[in-house]
Amino acid sequence: MKKAALLSILVVVVQLALGVAARAQQAIFLVRHADTVRQEGNPDIPLSDAGQRRAATLAALLKDSGINTIYTTGMQRTIQTAAPLAKLLRIEPKIQPQLSPGYKQTDVDNFANLLRTEHRRDVVLLVLHSNSGPALIKALGYSTEIKIPETEFDNLFVIVPKGEGSPTLLRLRY
Repeated sequence: MKKAALLSILVVVVQLALGVAARAQQAIFLVRHADTVRQEGNPDIPLSDAGQRRAATLAALLKDSGINTIYTTGMQRTIQTAAPLAKLLRIEPKIQPQLSPGYKQTDVDNFANLLRTEHRRDVVLLVLHSNSGPALIKALGYSTEIKIPETEFDNLFVIVPKGEGSPTLLRLRY
């Protein structure tokens, strides 16, 4: 069975396991942007061909997940990663430039509060970076430290907040 098919099955299993709870509170899918083209001196680098393929795989994987809100940073690589799914779902991504590399922790904390208040009943996709993604997971209440190595572009986190305590976190690969 193909890797994407297995992940699709896993997403469905997660949805079934969460059942009514997923409808009653937000679920957040968080990914680091897809593979990039290395360009010295350019902080706003685009996706590579492999990154474009990975973004298409992500769209195929999440198309039936119920996502109704998408956030990216202002960087090309996050916008391009979200683009295939946004187009498929007809969602205009919202840009949060303050979550780009060089972010401030207060910006991450404020964004976590925005997710809790304005997207309490939504299913949200966040396309961030190897540093701001883990910082946001922590700001959402998950206390175990998460690291995304600079060479990894295939992490998919599913975060399901709870009323009390640490959210449920699944770390998958796609």
